[in-house]
Amino acid sequence: MKTERRKYERFLAPENAFVALYGQSIKVGKLVDISQGGLSFEHIYEDFSTINSKELEISFWVGDFRLSKFPCQIVYNIEVPPAPEYQFLTIRLKTYRCGVEFKNLTAEQQEQLTQFLKKYGQKKPVPKSS
Repeated sequence: MKTERRKYERFLAPENAFVALYGQSIKVGKLVDISQGGLSFEHIYEDFSTINSKELEISFWVGDFRLSKFPCQIVYNIEVPPAPEYQFLTIRLKTYRCGVEFKNLTAEQQEQLTQFLKKYGQKKPVPKSS
């Protein structure tokens, strides 16, 4: 049995939640899940070479609720199967999931994140054991 390594509980994001990752360029995607320690999002950008900067910031929002300029670091960026909404396209897009870890959040940012999780975080389903 695999043990959970995460420090913080993960919450699923609502359907209309988005992310913008800022470095030397901007990458935008759909928020997948989020915790006090970081988040993951899906995007269709292949080249992350321009964003491997040490000084990254991420913003995320749902409707009018927006959190901006959270310092972060990319933990992973892996290819995943494309979302069903991309199946109708004649061009084949590669879909990626990127995980970021928040770094050195201020007390105000931590409080904003707590409020975001309370308002929009959805409990992740517990995986069934076999």
